Amino acid sequence: MKRLIIIGAGGFGREVLSWSTTGQPPWQIKGFLDDDPRALADRSLGVPMLGSIDGYEPVEEDVFLCAIGQPALRRSTFDKIHARGGRFATLVHPTAVVADRAKLEEGVIICPFALVSVDARVEAGAVIYYHSSVDHDAVVGRWCQVSGHCDITGAATLGTEVFLGSHAAIMPGVHVGDRAVVGAGAVVIADVKPGTTVIGVPARERQDPSRHRTSR
Repeated sequence: MKRLIIIGAGGFGREVLSWSTTGQPPWQIKGFLDDDPRALADRSLGVPMLGSIDGYEPVEEDVFLCAIGQPALRRSTFDKIHARGGRFATLVHPTAVVADRAKLEEGVIICPFALVSVDARVEAGAVIYYHSSVDHDAVVGRWCQVSGHCDITGAATLGTEVFLGSHAAIMPGVHVGDRAVVGAGAVVIADVKPGTTVIGVPARERQDPSRHRTSR
């Protein structure tokens, strides 16, 4: 029997704890890792704090889920745990729908009422939140954060460390570059350059206000 460690004891971590005990999971809950030693001070969850991320050394029966919402921080956490020989589990809530021909990689978290359709791929460490859909042939890259009620339509692609705000929609075949941010409610109808932020309907790149300032 594997022993599950949840990295991150904030709100998302508490959600992952709840989902990890639903049904008949293939593990026992071992505890949380968090760099804030008081992260659970006011909570009575019946699950111990095991210490900081940097201070923990994995043992053979450990498996991990990373409940950190920021893609870049999730990636660095994966790297630290992997460097010490740790392995990540994959969590699919019982109410989620995942097609037989969909592919889920290590450390993926599929939240309640999400959909991953036929021939879609969700890569390592990505999170698909409530009521979001990954349509046929779409790709969600490593460490992406897909917020609630998002629609990644057929053959759309998210690069690594992409963040989608709630209710964002990516149209068919569109590519969103690495580390891009798509604002809440945005509708992306054209490719998004790496590292940019797009907002609105249709989505356009957010301009840096400092570039429009004039000296007096």
